[in-house]
Amino acid sequence: MSDHDETYDAPKYSNGTAAGHKGHSREARENSRCAAEKVSKSLGPRHRQMIAAWTPYGASGAIPEQIADDEGLPIHIVRPRAGELVRSGQLFELGKRPGLMGSKVMAYSTVKPNGRGGGPFGTGLSR
Repeated sequence: MSDHDETYDAPKYSNGTAAGHKGHSREARENSRCAAEKVSKSLGPRHRQMIAAWTPYGASGAIPEQIADDEGLPIHIVRPRAGELVRSGQLFELGKRPGLMGSKVMAYSTVKPNGRGGGPFGTGLSR
């Protein structure tokens, strides 16, 4: 296997398989990069947890605040995972709805808006 092949399979933020990082100073970027590396190591189980949490909502979907409440997680854990799952094609944006603080937030579903099921972790069936 060449170095190019190993790089190709590496987790990437752009396809939802790695956490993102940012920062304005060199120190902030380094701290953010280190944190993103740690988060990326637990993404598989966390993504499965998120798909399992959204699946019961079926085609009507849910907002991240509902999922955070259901799972007993802070919203800052749930919202980034939703974006990653959208990028990887396992979760689908449904449009904005009123959030718990009154502003509109994106709702997501494991069911594609055209009715076809979700990605490899979800069937797209509602309970």
